Amino acid sequence: MDERWPVEWVSENVTQLGYTPEELMSGKIDYADIVHPEDYIKINSEVKKLVQKGNISYFTLVYRIVARSGEVKYVTERSLLKRDNEGNIARYQGIIIDNTEKEKAENTLKDLERKYRLIFERAPLGILCFDENNKIINCNAVCAKIISEPKNKILGINLLKYMEEGPLKAAIDLVFLGESGQYEGEYTSPKGKRSVIKAEFSPIISEDGSLIGGLGLIQDLTEFQRTEEKIHLNEARLEALLELHQRGNSSVSEIAEFAIEKAVRLTHSERGYLGLLKEDDNILEIYEWPVQKTDHEGKPRTDPVSSAGMWGEAIREREPIVNNRPLGPEQIKGIKPDLEGKINRYINIPVMDGDQVVAVATVVNKSEEYDSSDVRQITLLFDGMWKLIQRKLADEEILETRRILKVLESVINDSPAVVFMWGPEKDWPVKFVSKNIEHFGYSVADFLSGKMIYGDIIHPADLKKVREEVARCYEEGYSDFSQEYRILTKSGEVRWVDERTLIHHDQHGDIDFLQGIIVDITERKQANNFVQIESDFDGVPSSGDNLQDMFEKTLDFVLQIKAVDCGAIYLVDGSQGYFELMAYRGLSEKFADNISHFDPNTIQAKLFTTGYPVYKHFSEISAMIKEDLDYEGLQAMGFIPVHYNDKLVAAIMLGSHRELEIPANSRNVIDTIAGQLGVIVTRFREGKLVKKNHNGLQDLFDTMDDLIFIMDMGGLVIHTNHALQKYLQYSKKDLDKMDFLELFPPGKEKEVLESIDIEGLISGNSSRCYVPLMKKDHKFISADTKFFVGKWDGREALIGISRLSFEEPV
Repeated sequence: MDERWPVEWVSENVTQLGYTPEELMSGKIDYADIVHPEDYIKINSEVKKLVQKGNISYFTLVYRIVARSGEVKYVTERSLLKRDNEGNIARYQGIIIDNTEKEKAENTLKDLERKYRLIFERAPLGILCFDENNKIINCNAVCAKIISEPKNKILGINLLKYMEEGPLKAAIDLVFLGESGQYEGEYTSPKGKRSVIKAEFSPIISEDGSLIGGLGLIQDLTEFQRTEEKIHLNEARLEALLELHQRGNSSVSEIAEFAIEKAVRLTHSERGYLGLLKEDDNILEIYEWPVQKTDHEGKPRTDPVSSAGMWGEAIREREPIVNNRPLGPEQIKGIKPDLEGKINRYINIPVMDGDQVVAVATVVNKSEEYDSSDVRQITLLFDGMWKLIQRKLADEEILETRRILKVLESVINDSPAVVFMWGPEKDWPVKFVSKNIEHFGYSVADFLSGKMIYGDIIHPADLKKVREEVARCYEEGYSDFSQEYRILTKSGEVRWVDERTLIHHDQHGDIDFLQGIIVDITERKQANNFVQIESDFDGVPSSGDNLQDMFEKTLDFVLQIKAVDCGAIYLVDGSQGYFELMAYRGLSEKFADNISHFDPNTIQAKLFTTGYPVYKHFSEISAMIKEDLDYEGLQAMGFIPVHYNDKLVAAIMLGSHRELEIPANSRNVIDTIAGQLGVIVTRFREGKLVKKNHNGLQDLFDTMDDLIFIMDMGGLVIHTNHALQKYLQYSKKDLDKMDFLELFPPGKEKEVLESIDIEGLISGNSSRCYVPLMKKDHKFISADTKFFVGKWDGREALIGISRLSFEEPV
């Protein structure tokens, strides 16, 4: 027969495989062509063997064929062998049955069986299977290891006959009653191996409800128990250390005796000894437990190190000595007579302080061999004991130091000075800050957690200046420096601070930290800045408009004071005693109308004429004047008379919508302002404003943060202050005779000129310009510039004062 099995006839349903009967019967495709290549050789060989057996006329084969689409199908072939008259095979006549789904299902079952077998064999638990006759039918390698027998010896064992009477056998008996059983405890294998196991046994029930066997899950807890024992031992040692450190008031003898007792108990020893080195390390002061009665009641025994025998062994070797053998004759020299021949094993541990041996500890006669765990436990215990003794010896000094530190901490936290320790990195990360940082709304944790660095709270307009100053001090090798700048509180309030800082260097000369204090100087700064209000009006002709402008600027300044958010200034008629409202801030127009004029006999006027400031809650004022002014929402109010040479010339009314009272430190600043205002009002009225000395003004200008430039009436710069030169990065020579419009961005000349009302300025008014200034490098900084006409060197001059809102390159 042809081994390619040409097809003589095929049924029409061969099209299910994607082939046509014509393709097969024409010889274009042989049957062998559709048999899977991997199965063809096997099938061909099997057919040959069947053919060679003359008595075979029928056979069945299972193999794979490939459909025209490439899909592989499993088929069962059942064929008859047709022979000729001579007995030779003439043809095969058969049918092909598609059993692909059945084969896939069987293969899936085989895969599952293989996977479950892997799980069975590789499970971390011991697994034991037994039938309804108690015979073990399977177990995995872990189970065999726990039982301590090879698997082939375990299979077939009668489980109940194998077990001795006890809780373990009782747990298995429950399975044959249809219940689950558990056991946890010791197990001894047939070979005598002891272990601790945890076992759970469950019945296996058939579909008809009959018992067909049982399943056991067994876990070896021996290592776990050992680990647990080590944990308990560590806990016991930690408890001993805790109790040891709670004995801070005990004597050195009591501490030593307690430590050696705990060492004996931790290692399950019989006795223990501790020798503290004394007198230049030549004498051992011996403590022992159990404590022995001696001739020197209450005093420890002493031995020279040279004759300390076994006790000095660890001192000489400077490392732990472990001996688990009975001592020989030579080893008992130097031991107390009552111990000779009684020591079976021991540990000697040197107690170290750095490289120096300061004590030696010994425990003896444990029932089992000493191991590394014993060494570790008593080493850590006696290290803790030595630290406690050292602390004990230094207790008085430490207590005194703590007392001083507590006093200093109390002084610092009650003072306005906030103590800082900064890292030298950019914007100064905080390493320490005193608790009174809370004055500014922040907590210590805000900084120490890394959430904030110190640069985060410096006012953006001052940050660059502070950075440059610190960098200059670094470069020039300063050991300390001071500076003033603004910071932002957590609520967003601006506060002035005075910083005094020491620069600390390490042994290599590198900066490792900055130590400094900051003090809130806002109130002082506000009082000092008020003097500048007066200087803004030097040389300005005395006129009503200028006086009102000065009142408005005074109010703007006063409203920077903490707790004050509104106010009004009155001018007092000297002959009639009337109070006329000249300027107000932060008040509604309705309220301003109600308080615009006071006659001499009104309650309000009397509050001003008491001779001293009056501060009250607004409800008290409202009740006194018997007028409903609650719509304004005021809480606190202050009535401050303005005197000059004991004469009332003006009055200030201040208030707060949010605070219940105006605090004392704010009142001090208000009093200072009122005193200066009295001088200015009187000078305006009398036309006696005195021009200050040119050099004195120059000094004043150079201390100001505002940028000042003075021009002739043609617009050429004739004078500038230090702040303008610094922030715009020009030299004094660069600015000399410069057209002032060059200080502003190109293209903004028209806007600047339109904001300057020359006629109004000459008449005594002022004007404002909000065009940014331009630095020498052509970067812009935001500024609010005020212009007015005054006198410089006896000539009329145009004066510009620019206040930076914040420095920001555009």
